[in-house]
Amino acid sequence: MRSEQHEIDEAVRLFRALGNASRIRLLLALMEQPQSVSDLAVTVGLTQPLTSQYLRVLADRGLVSSTRQGRAVIYQVADRHVVHVLEDALTHVSETAPDITTHDTKKEDTMATIEAHAEHTLAEHTHGPNCGHKAVQHGDHTDYLHDGHLHALHGDHYDEH
Repeated sequence: MRSEQHEIDEAVRLFRALGNASRIRLLLALMEQPQSVSDLAVTVGLTQPLTSQYLRVLADRGLVSSTRQGRAVIYQVADRHVVHVLEDALTHVSETAPDITTHDTKKEDTMATIEAHAEHTLAEHTHGPNCGHKAVQHGDHTDYLHDGHLHALHGDHYDEH
């Protein structure tokens, strides 16, 4: 009999790796074509060090693989399973997504944990009253709707909700 708990634990690790909008954008870019770290950074709009960090997480979970072409390392989606997981997830949310602006944000109802919240540095983008993103009151602070998720300023970074 296969170890069901082991498979569940591995699935949790897989979904944690996918629990970041920037990592999903990297995978979507790689679904289009294999790319180097520097090309991916430009495509997705991240710094090269952050792109490398995210690719390392994806590679550790077996979601991307890489090959060396001369001095460049080229990344690609590891296999069709990755493509299917992403396509199914995106189809699911596009068909069932609630209106995020009317979401009740009681703390006891929040499903995401602190460790699952992705962070963005202030250098990546700045949110505020005139940033062009929709402001949404979220408890005792204001979040800004950006790329389909909410960002809240916390010190020197933004947390995603």
